[in-house]
Amino acid sequence: MISMNEEQFELDNTPDAENLWKAIGGSFSNISQAINEFVDDSISNFRRNCGNAAMIRTVRLTLNACGEMVNITVEDGGTGIRNLSNAMTLAGQADRETPLNEHGYGLKHALAYVDAKGSGWEIATRTEEDLKRNRCQVIKSPYAIGKGKLNSVYRTNWWPAHLGPTGTMISVSCSMELLRTLCPEDNEKQKTFWQMVDILEEDLRYTYADILYKGEADIELVVSDGKASRQKKLKPLFPQWEAGTLQELPVQKYDLGGGSLQIHCRYGSICSDKNNHSHYIRSMDASGVEIRINGRAIEHGLIKQVWGRSIHNSQNAFLAQIDLQTDSWDALPSTKNAKNGFREEDPRLRKLFRWIRANVQLPPSSRETKEQKLLAQLAEKMRANPGMTRVAQEEGVFRTIGLNERVDLLTAKDGAVTIYEGKASQTKTRDVYQMMMYWHGCVQDGIPVAEAVLIGERHTKAVRRLIQHINGMLGPDGRPYCFRAVTWAEEGITA
Repeated sequence: MISMNEEQFELDNTPDAENLWKAIGGSFSNISQAINEFVDDSISNFRRNCGNAAMIRTVRLTLNACGEMVNITVEDGGTGIRNLSNAMTLAGQADRETPLNEHGYGLKHALAYVDAKGSGWEIATRTEEDLKRNRCQVIKSPYAIGKGKLNSVYRTNWWPAHLGPTGTMISVSCSMELLRTLCPEDNEKQKTFWQMVDILEEDLRYTYADILYKGEADIELVVSDGKASRQKKLKPLFPQWEAGTLQELPVQKYDLGGGSLQIHCRYGSICSDKNNHSHYIRSMDASGVEIRINGRAIEHGLIKQVWGRSIHNSQNAFLAQIDLQTDSWDALPSTKNAKNGFREEDPRLRKLFRWIRANVQLPPSSRETKEQKLLAQLAEKMRANPGMTRVAQEEGVFRTIGLNERVDLLTAKDGAVTIYEGKASQTKTRDVYQMMMYWHGCVQDGIPVAEAVLIGERHTKAVRRLIQHINGMLGPDGRPYCFRAVTWAEEGITA
């Protein structure tokens, strides 16, 4: 209500489409997550129209490398997009099909991430009605806001897709640099195009494992670099469980606060799959709780979020798989807009964590890890060296300022101290910085450290380059660092 001393005036807060496009693409960590959004829309369409016998329940992902650019198409044989206006509206939820379309952001966010300039994407879709009229609907970049502003047309006598007479095909191009977001930054060397394709394939097999296994959809990957080509139907990626460790709980109906759903749960210890890049490899990042919604992986590596503490390295084989099955949006914990995690403040998620704590048993931590056994052997070897005056494991540093950071191994010989940072497997660049911290702790405490040794099963080129770089620098006491990298085998130590 306007009072007598107020006069109303109008504001125009229509978003600027170009700047909005640049902003909404920042929801993803890598291109795989964006491609998953395109696949989600296809699978959601399959589920909504599961009774349509004529539908081709296949998603075909095509990547064609051309120099420093990659042309990407995602095609399905579904029933097409019935409401393109809603599909291209931010937060458009007028025609949601399944919980995979929870937010109404995915398609737009994914396109904006892959094509940040918003200058090279196209969507073609054909419904049964379009098929009868011998046409398809096409929307082209750039993105625009407002009625009649998007570049949308009907095309007759034309259909670019190949899977079936109806469906949807998304075409977009990205830089090779964006494809490299699939690789961790501390990798020892730049991956080739085909190696990045392998990583993307693994992620698709992991994310949609249960959906592929149950036959709800097929995913085909077609790739070419101008010289070689590959086409394959993806198989689901499942963990390899250690014998006798798998516990499968009875399916439980449960209400997290928004209605009943089914919780499918199994847990145990997994074997490390050396063929994998990042999933089911018995690492701290890959272990813990994995949560899916109707078979689609949402988040993994959850330990501290559930139990409030990190697990010991000896528990890295632990895996709990939780699948929440329901057709109700309200029954599920809310996901982030990019579906690459859950919203931590959601009370339904906190209640799910309580259910997990009540029903899933964390494995006890081993008293002695492989790493500790290796370090114990190294300590014994050092004690046998002539002239060695001190050999100490878990030696504290920074004690003069009230801290107690523990060095894996410290030895003293002829008044000179050597410190060791040990890793059971391959070392990483962050291990070098951890060793630098221990060096600083020794200097702070007045310990005459002469050398720091990083010891592991193997060292990446990035680790060796970093050590070489640091050895050209001066430490906090004005002396040059003296770091080196050795392997357990070089020291004659075996597990």
